[in-house]
Amino acid sequence: MRFLTVGGLCFVTNLAVLYGGTDLLGWHYLLSMALSIVVANTLGWLLNRRWTFGGSERPWWAEYARYMSVSLSSTLISLILMFIGVSLLGIHYLLASAVIAVGMLLFNFIAHRDWSFGASADAPGRSSSRS
Repeated sequence: MRFLTVGGLCFVTNLAVLYGGTDLLGWHYLLSMALSIVVANTLGWLLNRRWTFGGSERPWWAEYARYMSVSLSSTLISLILMFIGVSLLGIHYLLASAVIAVGMLLFNFIAHRDWSFGASADAPGRSSSRS
């Protein structure tokens, strides 16, 4: 439930930055999408680290790098799906972003639970089942 709550807040943040960049600043929707993903994922890391999963035994910067590497793979997938949805299928960019976010939920949860915040090799007894 905590992951969903954090995800919901990040979802709203993502759409707000996407809208602001595209409609208010006139940026291309893919540029706005890339920025919105970085902003929302940084917020997600902070909240998930503190509240959902807890920090790992790694230094914060190493954990953040792992979290952002998962986010980068999600971003690449999301940008490809955005291009297909908006440019090829004619779906409104905000609707396409919302559908993609829901579709990526399970992938992101598993990757962050097991890899970003998972037990490090030097802490085999750490449990990562908190969600």
